[in-house]
Amino acid sequence: MKCKSFFLTFLLVSLTSSIVAQMICQEQSMWCWAACIQSSLSQANVYKTQSDIVSRLVGWPQDRPANNEDVIAVLRSFNFRAWEVQRPANPLELYNTLNEGWKIIAFVNPSRNPQLGHYIMLQGIAQDGSIMVSDPAPTPGCQSYNQNISDLYERWNWGASIVVGTPSY
Repeated sequence: MKCKSFFLTFLLVSLTSSIVAQMICQEQSMWCWAACIQSSLSQANVYKTQSDIVSRLVGWPQDRPANNEDVIAVLRSFNFRAWEVQRPANPLELYNTLNEGWKIIAFVNPSRNPQLGHYIMLQGIAQDGSIMVSDPAPTPGCQSYNQNISDLYERWNWGASIVVGTPSY
C-alpha cells in the first residue's frame, strides 16, 4: 500500500511539474493569447507555432490583440472544447474546474487600465492548494509559479475566463 501511495504521489508531482513547464513566452507584444492557446494545444500533443495560431484567426501573423470570442474560435478550430465565463470563478468553482482537468485562460488587468488587458493560464492545483499560474509575458521572463488563491484575485484583477478542455473528436 505504501508503495502504491508513493507511486501516485510521485506521478502527481511529475505531472504537475510538466504542466507548469509548458508555457512558452509570447513571441510578439500582443500575443499573450496565442501563447496561452499554444500551451493548451501542446499539453494535448498538438504542436503549432504562435504564428500558425494567429494566422488561423486573421490569415497572417499580425501582432494584434484578441478578445475572448477570438480565443474560443481558434481553440474550437482545433476541436478543443472551450467556452467563456463572464466573470472570475469563485474559489470553489476554480478548484472544481481545475481538479477536473480543465485549464482556464484568464483575462486579467493587473494595471487596472481599461485600455489594457492580458491573458494568463491557470494550469492546475499545486500540492499545497495554491493555483499553478503561467504568465506568457516576456518580462520578467515568462513565468510559471504557484500562487495562493487570494493573491490570485488581488494581483491580477481577473475579469472573464475561458474554460479549455482537450479536443473532442
